[in-house]
Amino acid sequence: MTPARLILLGAAVTVIAACSALRDYHAANPDFGSSAPPYERIQFASQFATPAERARCEAAGGEVRQAGMLGWQHCIQTYPDAGQACRGSEDCLGQCRLDDTAGPIEAGAPAEGICQASDEPFGCYTRVENGKATQTICVD
Repeated sequence: MTPARLILLGAAVTVIAACSALRDYHAANPDFGSSAPPYERIQFASQFATPAERARCEAAGGEVRQAGMLGWQHCIQTYPDAGQACRGSEDCLGQCRLDDTAGPIEAGAPAEGICQASDEPFGCYTRVENGKATQTICVD
């Protein structure tokens, strides 16, 4: 192997090791650099929350609510980055959505969004991806 290839190989191994170490650090410290509590989606095993599931939801700052056409109970939690400006869902814990007060906008038009308020999956909304509005959808 030539010296240039050895140097490239060594650099690649170093970068991969550094990324792995950083990923491991952030996995062990999910609230690193943030004063907000870490977010973990809580789902219930059936239509209604058990007392233990309800307690876990409320301990995480969530609220148990019936939602959707089926009326099942869900743990609805507010995202720590709710309301922050975004250009795509990679900027948010949840989705990047067009602000409700922005009015209608055509799919594909340039747009800036805000990070969704909570993990409630239901309602009508327009996502923003790569700085452009997507088609409005309604989920129930």
